[in-house]
Amino acid sequence: MTAATVTPKIYARIKECRDLFGMSRATVYRRAKEQCFKIYKRNGMSVVKIEEVSTWIEGQSLY
Repeated sequence: MTAATVTPKIYARIKECRDLFGMSRATVYRRAKEQCFKIYKRNGMSVVKIEEVSTWIEGQSLY
C-alpha cells in the first residue's frame, strides 16, 4: 500500500487570502491594480496564484 500524494494548492480564492496571507479583500484588489500580482478568473471565481502572492510578499522590504 502506498501513501496518497497530496497535490499542493495552486490557486486561492480572494476571501482565502485573509487566512493565507493576512490580507483583506480590498488589499488584494488594490495590490492587483498596482500590478503586484494578477487576479485570474476560474469557473466564474476570482482567484490568485499562491506562488505569485508569496513571491511578492517575500520581495517586500520591512523598512
